[in-house]
Formats: sequence, C-alpha cells, structure tokens
Amino acid sequence: METTSLRQSSEFLDSSSYKVSSVPLDFNWNADYHELTALPQTIPAEPTPQQVGQTELLSECLRDGLHGVASYPSLEKLVCYVQALEQLGIRHATVGIYPGEDNAIADGIKALLRKMRDAAPSVTPLVLCLCTDESLKWTRECKEIHPGTEALIFMGSAPSRRLAQGWDLDFILRKLAYFVSEAVRSGIPVMGATEHTTQTPPDDLRQLIQVQVEQGAYRFCIADTIGIARPGGAYRIVRFTQDVLRGLGMGHVQIDWHGHRDMGNGLADSLAAITAGASRVHVVSRGIGERAGNVPLEELLLNLAAILDEAGLASPWKLEQLLELLSMYESMVGVPTPDHGTLGKRYNHTSLGIHTDAILKANLMAEKEFQVYNEYMGQKLQKMARTIYSAVDPLSVGGTCSVGVSPWSGRSSVKLAYLLSGRDPVSLPLEIVDAILLRAKELGRELERSELEQFFALPARENIQRVNDHKEDEYAKNNV
Repeated sequence: METTSLRQSSEFLDSSSYKVSSVPLDFNWNADYHELTALPQTIPAEPTPQQVGQTELLSECLRDGLHGVASYPSLEKLVCYVQALEQLGIRHATVGIYPGEDNAIADGIKALLRKMRDAAPSVTPLVLCLCTDESLKWTRECKEIHPGTEALIFMGSAPSRRLAQGWDLDFILRKLAYFVSEAVRSGIPVMGATEHTTQTPPDDLRQLIQVQVEQGAYRFCIADTIGIARPGGAYRIVRFTQDVLRGLGMGHVQIDWHGHRDMGNGLADSLAAITAGASRVHVVSRGIGERAGNVPLEELLLNLAAILDEAGLASPWKLEQLLELLSMYESMVGVPTPDHGTLGKRYNHTSLGIHTDAILKANLMAEKEFQVYNEYMGQKLQKMARTIYSAVDPLSVGGTCSVGVSPWSGRSSVKLAYLLSGRDPVSLPLEIVDAILLRAKELGRELERSELEQFFALPARENIQRVNDHKEDEYAKNNV
C-alpha cells in the first residue's frame, strides 16, 4: 500500500497538469472557519490554580532539545541531567526518537534507559516511535531494557506534509491504527500524536484522534510542530480535542501540548493550552531545540509556580534547583548562558543608581530589624530588597543578587556592591566610592568584578592615587 501511494505521489508531482492551485492548504487554527469548531471570541487570560495544580511537565531536553545542538552528549552527562530533572520534580522525560539502523545514538538511548532504571527511578522515560516495523521493534527493545518506557506514536497529518510524502488520510489512519494497537498489545503505554497537528483540518484531526484512542492510546499529543499557533489557536484546538474525546466516551484520555517558539508564542500558547484542558506540556531548558526552539522550561515553570503561590498552594517543583539545572544543560549541550531573557546572566542584575538606592535602603532596613532580633520583619525586608527591581527572587531559584558599577551608577551602587560582597558599606570610605564611580565614567562601561575587588581591597589613598595616575596617563596619551 505504501509503495503504491508513493508511486502515485511521484506521478502527480511529475505530471504536466500540475498547478500551484492544486496544492492543498493547511488549516489555520488561529483564523480559519470550520463548521466543527467555532473561533473563540475570548479566551481566559491564564489557567486557574486548580488547573495548574493538575499540570505535569514532560522534559524534551534529551530529544527535541538535542536536535538543536551539534553533538550528542556523553552517557554520564545524560544520566546526571535526568537525575537533576528528578530532583527538580519532573517525572516524565523523552529520551529519544528511533534514529534508524546502524546509528550510535540508538545504542546511546538504550544505554541511558538501562542507567535510568536505578539512577532516576521516579522519571518515566518516553521514546518516539515511527510507524515502521523497524521503529516498533526498537521501541519494544527499549521497553525490555526499562519496563517503565512509554511510546509516542505519530505520523505527519497536515495536508502539505501528506502531499510531500505521498500519503492520503486513509493510509495514515491505517498505519496509526496498526502500530498503536501493536504497541499496546506489547504492553507499551502509548501516547497518540501527529506532527503538524496545528495545521491539520478539524474533520481530519477528529478521525486521527479517534483511530488512536480506540486502539488503546491513553493520551493524545497536540504538536505545534513549526510554532505557528497563537494563544487563540492553541486554546481552540485543545478544546476541540477535548470535545472529540468526550464525544467518543474517552473523556479520561489526557491531552499533551507540544509547542515550538518560531513565532515567539511558546509560553503564551502553553498557558492557553492548559487553560483549555491540556494536562501536560513539553518543555526544554532554555527553549533549546530545532530552529527557534521549544517551550522554555524555566519560563513556564516560573509562571506556573507563581500562579500556585498566589493561591496559597505548594509547588510540586523545587525551584531552588532551577538555575543549577539550566547551567548543567547549557554545559552538556555546549550552549552559552544568554545575557538576557528569563534567568539569563543579567536576570536580576542592575547598576542604575535609582535602582540600587532603593535596594540598598531596603537591605539596611532589614539589618536594623535583625539587630533588634525581629527575624520575621528582617526576612520580609530582605525579600523586598531582592525583588524591588526583579520579578524573580534570586534566592527562590538558587541564585544570588547581582549589582554592578557603571556610568549610570551612583554612590548607592558602589555601597550595595560592597554589601553584597559580604562587607559593611558603612566602613567604605567615601573617597573610594567616588574613585570607583569616576573610574566607571572614564571608561564608559560597567566595571568588571575583579576591578571592583581591586578597589575594595586597597586603602583609600592608594585608590585615589591610582585614579589620578590613570588620568595623567590618558592625558599624556591623547596629547602626544
């Protein structure tokens, strides 16, 4: 059947009657009308605390994330990273996709599964299985190695993909029905899925969902494969999927959201998907992945934890492990920490005088409370100091406050930097403070930490002399 379908596709593409107008259009869940699903006029701004409390995260860091980097990490690093995910509180991780025969990565995935049984027992591994006999055989072998292994079985379903591959819908439905049923009969828990779900017409998607859940898939994954969905589209397709499942009497089947951020909508789409009824979202540390990348783990995690915290509910994730996890992933895949963005290098860094003035004063207020043994108020004021100019309390994610001295700084910036280095700002001579500020303004840049430490370590007179000597050298150089 497959050979015939491919031959017919080739004849169609080579035909002299081929016209651009013959190319089928993908469905746009953001805007296209369809009688089976109305366009939402409004959607909730964010999920409720109850919805968040029922939401799980699935790490795609060791599968989709690795599609965006140059080389496959060592087994030792992979195992350490899975253990870090476990410590953070993530209980599901995709560890690979069938890579074909004679591929070292196939053995690497199996080796990881073998190690995970004992090294990270509370993390359920997932592998992606193509609709081929070879892929199913490999998936069964993975299941034998790690009895907890689950499978995501999928095929591309958008009209454009079907045209390119030479597949018709009936061919896809038969393939999915066969391989899902075979995997389930082998004792493998299956998540049904399609690629390009967010480009698939509603009537086609309804059949794709039905054929997989009727063959035993216990979850269904909506894939925004090229990151084309906006929040309204994400909400609409999740609600549609939920309605289809309920109509089939399969309301117990859970929905996953797998998003990409080609259009920058990874976080917003994920929140909309949860609001609509998705119970699990796929994430990658730093959003690393093919093309523009995946839904960033850190962005979604911080927002979900904030929603729970505001409702007085405990978070199932240990956020204090978050920065360490991100650093471990960056090191493992060879991607540097970004300067900006959520939990980037400068996520809570400031050198602006009007900012540091408030932060310094809040810290000094806290110190006064500690001196009179008012621990409760002192801790409250310390937290206020950490969050006056940062939405993320660095202490909550395993980080520390960060301040620099730049041409935009004032005396408070220097004193705060001195305080955060573990010293008493009251003991810092004003001459040194002014010498440091002068140096930053002369250089026209933020001072390095090592430069600040040199100033902090020397007596006032030596600092003043260093500044004067530098000014004389610069004058002589510029007037030769």
